[in-house]
Amino acid sequence: MLITGVTHHRALRPGAHAKHLTAALDGGTAHRIGPWIVEDGAPADLVALLTMGVRPTCLDAASLHGLWVPPRLEAVHVFRPRVGRGTRLPDGTVPATTAIPLRRRQGQPVSKLQEKRLPLLFHGPAARAWPGTDPVPSLTLVLDHAARCLPSMEAAILFESAIERRRLTLRDARRIVADLPHTPRRTLARIRHDAGSGTETRVRWWCEAQRIPVRSQVVIPGVGRVDLVVGESWIIECDSREFHDSEDAYERDRARDLALRTRGYVVTRLTWKQVFLEWAETEAMLRTVLRRGDHRRSPAA
Repeated sequence: MLITGVTHHRALRPGAHAKHLTAALDGGTAHRIGPWIVEDGAPADLVALLTMGVRPTCLDAASLHGLWVPPRLEAVHVFRPRVGRGTRLPDGTVPATTAIPLRRRQGQPVSKLQEKRLPLLFHGPAARAWPGTDPVPSLTLVLDHAARCLPSMEAAILFESAIERRRLTLRDARRIVADLPHTPRRTLARIRHDAGSGTETRVRWWCEAQRIPVRSQVVIPGVGRVDLVVGESWIIECDSREFHDSEDAYERDRARDLALRTRGYVVTRLTWKQVFLEWAETEAMLRTVLRRGDHRRSPAA
């Protein structure tokens, strides 16, 4: 994945861009970090990792690729080439143990995380050489690392987000899954193309684990598309946003809920916070609804 302001020296070709970088180096608006030419304005959190001789992967690289990323903030996921003959880290590299997590919201760094430092989590096995010359590895490699590192549900969120945002097709995703070890290959065989958000993926995977019939992105005549239909008549709408939308959106949602209720559906709205930060309490309440059997009732004709 190319990043504006960061160029590998092997990726340079004679032409306008090479002349631009030469002028920037001469003028002091760009500098070298190991094999990289870094211009002023390049993402500081990414440049910090490159200075350590590592590149982001898994959750951190997935965020740079524009995927919906679950809020797991335990480490910064990186990988590096095996240090040995023919491998050289940037001059002056000091072994570091922490870094700023590379997370984005609408393409911009998350301001409240810019002062937060997390331990580095190295993905293995270490490569003998960098795959390619991009500062952020390909989405295929990022998802492969994620599938081997994360719980299956969180890896599924990344895969289904990549499909929903048209970064890859379901067929491409299944090719990546086919090359995984047995356990993640078996569980990630459940990834689908119709998830509307990471929150929806999380709730759907939970329903499937309970062996409860669940359908995604179902069109209800006269109302429109809903996130999940559990059983016959339980609709779960999943909010993928950390913060609430406008008052107009709030009113539209309630109007939809009333229209669904008149058609015999039971509607539950789950927030991002309930699904990812308060899941234990949320799960207990969802189980109560299942035990009561509301989802088994047929909606009104």
